[in-house]
Amino acid sequence: MTYTNGIAPIVTVYGPGNLHHLSYASNGGIPNVVGIMPTPASVTSENNVTNFLLGFSYTYTGYSFYWDGKGPAFWRNAGSIFTEPVGTSWSAATSALWGNEVILGADVTAQVATAENRDNEVIVFIIPDDLD
Repeated sequence: MTYTNGIAPIVTVYGPGNLHHLSYASNGGIPNVVGIMPTPASVTSENNVTNFLLGFSYTYTGYSFYWDGKGPAFWRNAGSIFTEPVGTSWSAATSALWGNEVILGADVTAQVATAENRDNEVIVFIIPDDLD
């Protein structure tokens, strides 16, 4: 299950671009948070691949993300070989709810409209190749 027992999605992207991340549906009454994490050229590996670990907070129960880069992007849960393409806009974002076994495409434009911007401060971490 996503976001339980330390299992979080890993997003693998090819080429430059931005990973957009939204935390929403707070169970503590705090605002939604949205932001981007660019693919830094200094961290991108020789073969133009960057891996992002999508963090989470127990305060939110919904998470969505999408990729706006030049190359493709795929997500998988840590430790899994199963991969799926990442969404390409907030109207077709990749979305996960806390403890849900399924990650789906969803239109989260309404949640983004009420979110506070946290560019470069969202809970997304660049990880080295072959971490898991």
